[in-house]
Amino acid sequence: MRSGISRRRLLWGVATLAVAGGTGWYAAGRGVFDDRRGAPFAPWTALRGRGGGGPMELVRAAVLAASPHNTQPWLFEVNEDRIDVFSDPSRSLGNMDPFGREMHIGLGCAIENLALAAGALGWTPRVELGAGRLPLLDIVETGEARGPAPRPTRVATVQLDPGGAESPLAQAIAERHTNRGPYRAQRVPASALRDLSSLNEDRSTLAIVWLEHPEQRERFAAHTVRATEIIAHDAAMVEDSDAWFRLTPEAIRSHRDGVTLDAMGLGSVLTAASKLLPRPSPERMHEDWIRVTREVHLADDPMTGVIAVRDRHDLGATLGAGRLWQRMQLWAAARGIAMHPLSQVPEVIDRERQLGRAPAVERSFDEALRLGGWQPTMAFRLGYAVREGVAGPRRAAEDVLHVERAAGPPFGARR
Repeated sequence: MRSGISRRRLLWGVATLAVAGGTGWYAAGRGVFDDRRGAPFAPWTALRGRGGGGPMELVRAAVLAASPHNTQPWLFEVNEDRIDVFSDPSRSLGNMDPFGREMHIGLGCAIENLALAAGALGWTPRVELGAGRLPLLDIVETGEARGPAPRPTRVATVQLDPGGAESPLAQAIAERHTNRGPYRAQRVPASALRDLSSLNEDRSTLAIVWLEHPEQRERFAAHTVRATEIIAHDAAMVEDSDAWFRLTPEAIRSHRDGVTLDAMGLGSVLTAASKLLPRPSPERMHEDWIRVTREVHLADDPMTGVIAVRDRHDLGATLGAGRLWQRMQLWAAARGIAMHPLSQVPEVIDRERQLGRAPAVERSFDEALRLGGWQPTMAFRLGYAVREGVAGPRRAAEDVLHVERAAGPPFGARR
């Protein structure tokens, strides 16, 4: 605890001296006083909800969905009576996500937002998810694809039938933000966990596993910290993860995606000081991630859970897991409950498989949590945050339209 306090005081001193020394102009240029306005954040207020807007309004809802590292791996083809959803492989996390599993969880989140918004605008959505398996992506150790870039692939179709009823979850679409900061010691009540579990509409292929006993959470925490250490010491994973950090106003404006300093949950003083300091090396940032995982994300024994599937690399189940994760976040956001992914263990499991290694982490995690044949695809914490989560940058709906139809036969449908 002493080292954390001294570091905070040090960074506060850096920020104070910089401004007092007449470099307020520099601080402004670095985004220290940025209140997250402008084009990268405009999509959060562009959603009109009940006010109409046609099918494009559904895309405006979809782009506000959660995605890994805020990669926003989606494209949409809009028609009068349907919207096709495509994966955008150029927005892959590379070696952090070698099978595109987390990418497709993010796509499932976007599909859920789209479907919920359809009901609010008077349509009944019929969602058809793609079938098949997630392939190992063609990645080299630098994270660059070999040969021509893969083309977008259609992963779902949302048919828009007349008539529909609004879900209360739709009202929280523009209020949901991932909260990476500290949570209070106050425990989320068991009734809330039961209500969250009731959002699972496909219990044959999806399960929500709550770690309700202290020894379960202790084992989960130990595995999560160990997985974070493995990632932080894997040069290829660090490089592909670091590519999505947007630490300057210029990067935010040009990319409109990724993880920003404001969204890291550091608090106002540390965030301001971090913006004044030179950009740390990728290795240093990920070493700090280990510390933050242990001392912030897993401090005070937070409530944790796992979304599990029968087959981690089944396309339909992965999209379904994303839809469920988005529903859970929206339900929680409407009730002041914060949620934050802690999926380092599934990431390391995929990395082991990519490299052809023995599944040591998978076996250990399964034995520790006794998942009974279910495979973890998403892990998370939830609780009452010390500070509100903040919006991350987003590309506008008009910037994520797919105009070229994908090649090949239609995918198999899965409701």
